Amino acid sequence: MTGVSFYNHPRLYQRDKAAIDAAIARVIASGRFDWGDEVPAFEEEFAAWNGASHAVAVASGTAALKIALLALGIGPGDEIITVANTDIGSSSSIHHAGATPIWVDINPVSRNMDVEALGAAITPRTRAILPVDLYGHPANMIAIMAVAEEHGLKVVEDACLALGATIGGVKLGTLAHATCFSFAPSKHLGSFGSGGAVLTEDAELAERMRKISAYGQERSRHYAMHGAGMGGLHHETHGLNERLAEMQAAILRAKLPHLDGTIAERRAQARRYAEGLAGLGLDLPQTLLGYEHSWRNYVIESDDRLGLAERLRSMGIPTNLTYAPPLHLQPVFADRAMGRGDLPVTERFCDRLLGLPIGPQLSMDEIDLVIAAVRKAVA
Repeated sequence: MTGVSFYNHPRLYQRDKAAIDAAIARVIASGRFDWGDEVPAFEEEFAAWNGASHAVAVASGTAALKIALLALGIGPGDEIITVANTDIGSSSSIHHAGATPIWVDINPVSRNMDVEALGAAITPRTRAILPVDLYGHPANMIAIMAVAEEHGLKVVEDACLALGATIGGVKLGTLAHATCFSFAPSKHLGSFGSGGAVLTEDAELAERMRKISAYGQERSRHYAMHGAGMGGLHHETHGLNERLAEMQAAILRAKLPHLDGTIAERRAQARRYAEGLAGLGLDLPQTLLGYEHSWRNYVIESDDRLGLAERLRSMGIPTNLTYAPPLHLQPVFADRAMGRGDLPVTERFCDRLLGLPIGPQLSMDEIDLVIAAVRKAVA
């Protein structure tokens, strides 16, 4: 069995080649590799696609999380409640803002933050909540926002895996105080490198994030300096160099019109998996009523995770462990003095998870090859 892969960027490039090539040529011809027209145009188009008021384009999903926290005034001494069964970017952004991540357990069905555990973890030092929409299934944002309002907390949603997902028919991006996305090449909307964005309904917060991501001053000053060559410096806050590149913005603009189609492909592939893998004794991912999954990942659970992975590998089918072990058991967080038993639902899930290939780089015939291999491997 050959040709099945998690990522096939050359194949994806060929699908949008004409539009991408034109976008790249447009930027090169303009000579504006910084502070051109592409970033603000992409921000407007991306916000509109999500039904949001403001988008701030930045250099990565992790940068989006970090900048959102900083713009909300998060800093040393603050505690941010989040989850441990995800990429380190969520907790490292909290760390780099000077705050402390407080991990809580997850709901075993959605695999997202358990709302009761969230409520029990709030202390006088809690300043914000950082839920993660794992694999494309939204966290329970309605309940989380209600908890936040009750306790006067801010919510920064990590939707880096959930672009296009919905709750009650509403796309993610307008429910939290700030909603963060990643445009890494393997995401739903992938750049040719790193990229990210934050959506918000708060115009003042959006402006603070723009300043923080661009050296701590208004964009208008950068445009003046890179345009007519005039305009002095006026740094209003401690800023970072975390803005999205013009070239990446142009590429994302070229790919955005096809995003609905690629998400539809992911949903169709997930349905095929659910049908083809039923009855095998595996725990398959589920979607809670009222939610619409966007399927960045298709992750099953098996008591024989390692054996299954090895048998699939021998048949040419790749798998992955996205994300395991959980963060509270990672060496970098050893100073937190947490261990096995502290987050039992998270730990059980991370011990059993196994990711299968999914995405527009694959045909449905290739999904069927994976299904056939899994059925053979568990027989």
